[in-house]
Amino acid sequence: MEILGDAGNRVFEKRDGDGKLIGVSVVHKDTIYLLCVDREYRGCGIGSELLELSERYIRDAGFAAVTVGAGEDYLAPGIPTNCAFYEIEGTEALYDGLDDHAAEFFRKRGYVHSWEDCDCFDMRFPLTEFVPGTFGIGDTADGITYRFATAEDIPEIKKCTDNAHEKFTKYYLDEGMYNGSNGQRILIALDGETVCGTLMVCAETEGKGIGSVGCTTVHHDYRGRHIAVNMVRLGTGYLKTIGMTDAYLGYTYTGLDRMYGYSGYKICTYYMMAQKKL
Repeated sequence: MEILGDAGNRVFEKRDGDGKLIGVSVVHKDTIYLLCVDREYRGCGIGSELLELSERYIRDAGFAAVTVGAGEDYLAPGIPTNCAFYEIEGTEALYDGLDDHAAEFFRKRGYVHSWEDCDCFDMRFPLTEFVPGTFGIGDTADGITYRFATAEDIPEIKKCTDNAHEKFTKYYLDEGMYNGSNGQRILIALDGETVCGTLMVCAETEGKGIGSVGCTTVHHDYRGRHIAVNMVRLGTGYLKTIGMTDAYLGYTYTGLDRMYGYSGYKICTYYMMAQKKL
């Protein structure tokens, strides 16, 4: 609701004769965050009308292209679909009922998948299938110790994330993530006092009984030592111990499917990262 209620949004609505909302498009700058039509009214041209209004607004604002989904913020990375755009090595366990209709709607109107040679997807893992490894959180394996971080670790964590993937650093600076009060914790890998890997582990931020892992980073000097896989497995195991029934990770892309897949995650949704030049 915070994203949809942004004062900078432009909202286009379609209502029936009784004033009931039956279609809406939410636009922020050059991005369509959301376009949906009540199932009962689909196939009547409402979606096309809302899309045309949105594109016109974006064009008049001076933008040369329109993006659907990801932007400054997002409700979803792109348009959910059951189709990969490129050959992918990971295994699938797609959501029941997921199809390609929404992506086809946009393709017919000139949109293309904008990520060259790369797919975007979510993954999930039923935790009844999780089998613990030979070491746990607090243990040391191959010279690397894995534990949950405290706020005092933030300076060292920042050094690691700045080196590994600087865009992730801002997500690790919230001190509220280090006291465990909001269901979110930071798992770190340490070589002595040096933080060489980080992982966010969250409980029920995606729904009841659903835990998630993500925002994984490993310092470049420590790659190739299975640190990321170890963190993912330890974080996933922790979710099971606190009563989560499923683990989830979102906005993942080609290449990471192998790392997460090694831990047991499977692709559940693909996204068309849709874009159209105006």
